[in-house]
Amino acid sequence: MTFKVLSGKSLSRAITGYGKTASTFSQRTHQLAYCALLHVENHNCASHLTNLYASSPTNYRGQIREYACALGKVKFDTEKQEFAYSKGKQSDLDTALKVSPAEFQREKKKAATSAKSFADRLAALAEKELKEAGGDHELAKKLANFLKANEPKATPAPANDQKQLDLAS
Repeated sequence: MTFKVLSGKSLSRAITGYGKTASTFSQRTHQLAYCALLHVENHNCASHLTNLYASSPTNYRGQIREYACALGKVKFDTEKQEFAYSKGKQSDLDTALKVSPAEFQREKKKAATSAKSFADRLAALAEKELKEAGGDHELAKKLANFLKANEPKATPAPANDQKQLDLAS
């Protein structure tokens, strides 16, 4: 691959233009992904979605796959690298219209990392330190003992709690 080496003002202009191109690309990916999901909804055909996936840069494919499988009536065949209509699934086109594939993946990652409690992260850190040869084993043991001693106790809810019944109905 050959290209012109840029410097100075031409490099600065190219970087400015690249930012605009990148944002336009993200918007266009959202538009095409949503329209492909709408096509699946209307025609039970995932061909446009498969074509979008195949023509997208590799680093965007995961976003498109997760977005489409979560919000559309499709499943993804990893062997064939294509989408297929999934009759039993529910679609969420309202969310698909509001959230781009990139935003969807960011929110999914953010939810996954925030789902771990602070205590879980500390326990993982203590375990890691114990396994490492150069780890601080004494501190890790103290931390593990502290976490074990301060585990929250599960308390059963009263059987006849009226507030609980009101919320459930």
